[in-house]
Parts: sequence; structure tokens; C-alpha cells
Amino acid sequence: MSFLIADSEYYEPWYVADPGVRLCPAAMPDDWVRHDEGAWTHWGPPDLVLPDQGWKVHVSSSLANVRSVVAVVSVACVEMGVPFKHLAGRTTFLIAHDKHAARPQSGKSCTLYPPTEESARELMRRLSSDLAGVDGPFVLTDRRFGQSTCVSYRFGAFRGRTRVDGDGNHVPVMTGADGRDVDDERKPVFHLPPGVSDPFREEQPATGARGPVTMHGYVFDAVLRHSNAGGAYRFRDADGAAVFVKEAKAHNGYTADGADAKTRLTAEYLVLREIHARAPGLCPRPVEMFHHWEHSYLVSEFVPGVSLYRWMVTNNPVVLDHTDTAAYPGYHQRCLALLDQIDEQLRALHDLGLVFIDLSPTNVLVDDDDRVRLVDFEAVQPADDVHRYMGTPGYLPPDPRAVVADDPLGLDRYGLSALALLLVFPAHEAAERDPAVLDHLHADLTELATVQPRLWRLATRCHDRTGPTALPTPAAVRAGPVAALRDLAERTADAVEAMARPDHPARVYPTIPLGYQTNTRALAAGTAGVLYALHRTGRTCDPAIVTRLRDEAVAAAVSDAPGFLHGSAGIAAVLADLGETDAAESLLTAAAAHPLNDESATFGGGAAGTAYGLLAHHRRTGEERWLGLAARLLDRVPEGAELTARLSRVNRSGLVGGRTGVALALHGLHEATGDDRPFRRGLRLLQEELAYAVPLPNGGLGFRIAQADRRVYPYLFAGSAGYAMVLSRFFTDRADAEFDEPFDGVTAGDALTRCLTACTARFTVFPGLFPGLAGLVLALADAGQRLNRPELVDTALVNAQGLFRYAVPHRRGVGWLGEPGQRLSTDLWSGAAGVLLALRHLTGALQDPLDAVTTSRAVETPVERSDEHGGSPAFAG
Repeated sequence: MSFLIADSEYYEPWYVADPGVRLCPAAMPDDWVRHDEGAWTHWGPPDLVLPDQGWKVHVSSSLANVRSVVAVVSVACVEMGVPFKHLAGRTTFLIAHDKHAARPQSGKSCTLYPPTEESARELMRRLSSDLAGVDGPFVLTDRRFGQSTCVSYRFGAFRGRTRVDGDGNHVPVMTGADGRDVDDERKPVFHLPPGVSDPFREEQPATGARGPVTMHGYVFDAVLRHSNAGGAYRFRDADGAAVFVKEAKAHNGYTADGADAKTRLTAEYLVLREIHARAPGLCPRPVEMFHHWEHSYLVSEFVPGVSLYRWMVTNNPVVLDHTDTAAYPGYHQRCLALLDQIDEQLRALHDLGLVFIDLSPTNVLVDDDDRVRLVDFEAVQPADDVHRYMGTPGYLPPDPRAVVADDPLGLDRYGLSALALLLVFPAHEAAERDPAVLDHLHADLTELATVQPRLWRLATRCHDRTGPTALPTPAAVRAGPVAALRDLAERTADAVEAMARPDHPARVYPTIPLGYQTNTRALAAGTAGVLYALHRTGRTCDPAIVTRLRDEAVAAAVSDAPGFLHGSAGIAAVLADLGETDAAESLLTAAAAHPLNDESATFGGGAAGTAYGLLAHHRRTGEERWLGLAARLLDRVPEGAELTARLSRVNRSGLVGGRTGVALALHGLHEATGDDRPFRRGLRLLQEELAYAVPLPNGGLGFRIAQADRRVYPYLFAGSAGYAMVLSRFFTDRADAEFDEPFDGVTAGDALTRCLTACTARFTVFPGLFPGLAGLVLALADAGQRLNRPELVDTALVNAQGLFRYAVPHRRGVGWLGEPGQRLSTDLWSGAAGVLLALRHLTGALQDPLDAVTTSRAVETPVERSDEHGGSPAFAG
């Protein structure tokens, strides 16, 4: 959510947003240095030299008192010569304390940097006295000083040193007691690094008696969710019955109108009592509201059921088994029954003079008998006094104020229509930008089964599709699919080129949150991935952008990850392809020597990706040193449980973070050397990867991203598509490639067939290469070419037409919403560059999307298809 605040078209970090009315402490000394940086305004005495780490002091405040608190803090810091920073403005304060803000950051209105332990103690004593009786939100990362309710502290880094992990993230570090680097953990809990004790706590708390956690007579049962506004929990009452408990933190969880979580919780409690008194059963039965410590709690009836989104995922035949046409009519009737219940409840609410407003999929619960209940009445307001606009993107009108000015009940009509579209298939964000995508959705769905007309009308009634669109109609696409997809690729490339910002401080091309969190230069979500796609598809890359990539990547080679998707090895491959051989070799040398290779084995950021980049350069140059470096790296990758520990902490399976990516690098080593050992080792890893496999309803095979994770994916980054693309390479080399022994009865041939079946899914939430439809299409087409199975290419071509469901007309071409689907992005991972690559591969411009970095230019080779398009057995079922 924080990346949606600063810009309405592209993802940007929250801290680059306009700070609003600035907070400026008065009468600062003339010689103190002021520095504005993102969300913060820094102040320091002249000739300031800070230690690397120490006791940070935080001062929290409410929105009402923040200006005065900053003034008091500034006086104390100037008198004691302590540098400090404060949130830059009122808007910045609201964003940092928003109900969806990051919990470890929230509450920190001011951060102070006393140079010694004694100065920290003196400063906190001074501020505790100066701000006695002043309340602020509790800072979760900190411990409060004495009896103060706004002064707190933690031990942490003063200077911004980081290490890079195997997923490409830059983790803050500091020096531990033994002289080695330790992580500067910024979790929502007070934490002391090893060897550091708390010198400011006068009394140690007594160890509490063991037993169940109780509060106000209720016994804790489970955490349902956390948020910056407060958590949601399941407790048990005195009779053992489940109750729902919603927490509101003090002076936190603000909305744009300045209302904090406590204010909204009180309003919600009163609304629940009013509704329950006038229409029992329409809302969860309110039990009571109480205050504990500094927080408030609302206790209400515990409503059983799953969220409407979860119900859709577990029941929609489009998601489960798109080929089971008999399942659609029954599913659609169940959808209408659910929507009719929601509509009836909304009408009853409207009769009371209230409007629900926040009709998101998580605020509708469905029980085992398909009975529906509305929950979370936080946004409910009188229809004649709607002043707070709370909602989920895609389920709240783009201009809610205009809707309220015309008819406040229109907010709920829009939300109900959005819920109907969710149940058909979610296409909300693209439809808001171009309603014509719904025509493509309808055409794709009706090729599987008829969409119930009333359900379709309800799902689309708020989207006007009578206006012009820059994209071809579904009929035009089907009349000439190859031409339509080629044109879509060209217009995608046009838009990518138009979105370039060579002077942007953080990135050149619009990226996704993943890019900001990892590397805005790398292949996955950075400049290198976009240049790769443009260059490989015949576009000329701007020399200034190439130069910026080269210079920044070389300068950051030591601090960036070494791997292929998130690090230097992948950037090197792109630079070599663009003629920057010296820079590429400098990056590869640094990547090969990077210590992360011995901590992470992954393709994304670790040893497998580094080796893959080295092998690519060996194929390009023929120089044996790159091959030797790659072989030694892969020799150091361990086996078994030790290998598991070196896989991605985010996802232990898959191409990017699991054994599949290591197997890809080993296959490359086999190709380069002819040695059978890496080939057999790679097959064993693919066999071990099946421990994460889960059968799919259509006979396919999906993969959990981790053993304890319930999510099962068919995608390129972690799932069937990535597994199939790697395993098909082994079969290309040897038609008799097989596991040492079947895994739970599954042979390598079985696994490949079932993974390709999973890739025939025509509907995904995202269009992109690694987490969406483009990757499934690419896997099918790639396997079809490798294995001489033209029917797979047929299926890929048919399914690729579904990309028009996501295409958003742009000022110059066609744009794509990058993961998680709210803003345009050009990245390779989930945005325009990845879609472009898949389209050009499918329509004949690229022979091998994973190995294309090792060749000099795109090769125009027509994709072989069966004589009767769409008539292959794979497409038929």
C-alpha cells in the first residue's frame, strides 16, 4: 500500500510524496545544518561526526501535538548538541501513521542520535520532564524510558550500512560485540543485539506465571491479522465461546481525514449497537467495548466462514479446472445466490439510512452452507454525512466524492458490482483504466462455458464499454491472432520506451515494489531487464541509459547480490550483449568472488545465478576462465538439508529461490563441458523438488513455495512453468532423461507432462512473466519447440490472446500493471518487459528466452504450429 501513495500511475516509495505543510522548528541556530531527505528533515550541529551505532531515542506524538512536540525536541537537542530528524510535514505524518503503514516505522515522529550512552540518558531524562503528560503512540521496536508515554529508545545503527541477502534485499547491519556484523533488526518488537544490555531500565519485570493469556475476562485464542491501527484476534469468553476482538492503538492508524484508530473504533462500536438494536442479525452482534493499557478493544460476535476471495479461489472452475465446462453453471448460480444475499443486506442497511462503503472481499464471509455475512463495519457512515472514504482499490469508485455528490448509495452499488466481477474473475484495476478489457474477459470465458447473463450484467454495470478503445476487439484478435499479438508486442515496446526517465533518482524505468526492495538495476525488476527485453526484440537502447546502468552497476558490484535475476551476473550478461564487455567482465569477476555465493545457492541472487552468468559469458567469449569459475562455484553448492538452508527464505522451491534454479545452472555446466555429473545432479535436484509438488484438479502439478505454505503455484518464479522450462532442457539433451527412481511414483516424464498441463491454465491474476500468464504461455511455447510438440505452441498461442484482458492503452502504446496489480510497470518480472519477451518469443522473434543473453541478436524464426490451429490434443483438453 505504501507504494500507491506518491503517484497515481507508477509505483513510488511513500517517502517521495509531497510532505504537505512542513514541520519547521523555530529559532534553529544559524550554523546548524538542515538536510531534507524524503520523509525526513535532518538537523545537526556544524562539523558533526556521528558514531556508527548507539542508543537511538524516539519521540512519538499525536497528529494534534506533533508541531509542538517537534519544537520541544528541537530546543533540547540544540542545547545538548544532539543531531535529530523529524517527519517533514503533516501529510508525511499521516502516511507514516496510516492504518496500513509499516508497523516497525510507525510512531517515530522524531529520531535523535545522542553520541554516548550517558548523553542518551541525560537527553531522555530532559525530554521525559519537558514532555511529561504528553501522549504518543507506542513505538513497537522500542522500550519506553521510565514513565514517559512518548520517549523511547532502541540500540541500532546510526549510519546506513547494509548487507545483501540471497533474495536481493539490502538488510541494515551494525557491528556486534565480537566485532562481526550483525543485522540491525527492525521488527515490531524490542530487540537487543547479542552482547548489548539495557542500561536505562531500572527494574527488571517479574517473570509472569505461565498459563493462558487473558484480558478483561477473555482468554486469547489466535491472532487473525496485524495492522498499524491495531490487531484482530479470536478470544474465548467465560463460557468458552469464540468472540472477535478488534484492537485500536492510541494516536495511530490515521486515515486521510485525521481520524485515528480509537476514534474510528468508537464510531464502529456505536454503529454496531445502532444496527443491532434496529435490525438484529444484520451486523455482528456487539458485546462490549473496553480499554486496556493505552488501547481500546471492541468485542463482537465471532462470525464463522471464509472471506469471499478465498471462497472464489476454492470454488471458481476458472481457477480450479478451466476445462470442466459442466462446473460453470452451478458455480454461477451459487455466485448469484451470494450476491443476492449481500444485496439484501445492503438494502436493509440503506433503509436504516447507512451506507457500508468498504465492500471489499475480506469484509464478506461465507460459511459452509453458502450463507453470507457482512463484517468490519468500520467504514459505515450515515448516507447523508459521508466524509471518510475507506476502501480497497478496485472496490471503491475511482472518484468516490463525485459518487457521493450524486447518490451516496452508489458507493455500495459499485462495491457490489466489483464483488460480482471478483466472482466471475478479478479484472478490476485494468477495467478501471480501460473497460474494453471486459469484452476480452467475456470472450475468453465464453470459449469455456456460457457466463450467466445476470451475473455478467451485475459484474460490469459500473463500467461503460460504449466508448472508443485503442485495442482490437476480441473478434479482431481471433481473426488474426499472430498479427494481433505481434502488434501488441510492438505497442508494448513503444510504451516502455516512452516511460523511460533517465534522470529519475531511484530508477530509469517504472518498476514494482520488488524493484525498490531489491535492485532497480537488475534483471528481475530493474533497468537491465528492460534493456534486455528491448534489445532482444530489436529495439535500439538509449546509450545514456546503458551508460548509467554500467556506471551504477560497477560502482555497486560489491554491495549488490551476485546472482542472475537480482544481482550483478545478470546485469553483466545484458551489458555484454550491449557491447560493454569490460564492464561485464568487471561485474562477473566481482560476482564470482562475492561471499554471498557461499550463503545462498539460488538462481535469483546466489551461486546458481552467478554460475549461470559466468557460463553465459563463457559461451559468448569461449574463454575458459569463466567456465572454471562457474564450475568451482557449483561444486561448492551443498546437498540435502544444507542446500535447503541456502535456498530462499521467501520461497524454498522454484526457479528463482529453489532447487529448480540450481538445476538450470547445472544443466548449463553440462552443456559447456559435456560432463555427465552435473546432468545427473541436476536431475536429482529436480527429483527432490517434487517434495513441494501438489496435484491440481485438472491433472496438472503445482508447487508450494515452502512446505508450510498453503499457496500452490503454476508460475515461472515458483511452480509448474519454471519447473517445466528447466526439465524440458534435460529432455532436449537426452530423450531418455529420467530420475534415479520415481518420486512417489512420479517419473520425470510424468512430472513434465503434468507441469505442462498446469501451464495450460488460461486465467491468472497477473499478466506478467514470472508470476502470471505470460510465463505460462512462454513455458508452453518453449517446451513445444524443444520437444517438437507443435500442439503445445498452439495452446500457447490461444492462451496468449488472453493477455488482451490486461492490456492498458497508454499515451504511446500499451502499458501493463505490474505486481501487485495497481500501477503500470515496465519490469521484466511482472510488467511490460516480461510480457514483451513472451510475445516476441511466441510470435517468432526469439528462439530461447532464458539463453538469449548469450547470443548476439534476436533471430527471426517462425514458431512451428500444427496445421489446424487449436486442434491439438493439449488444447482440446
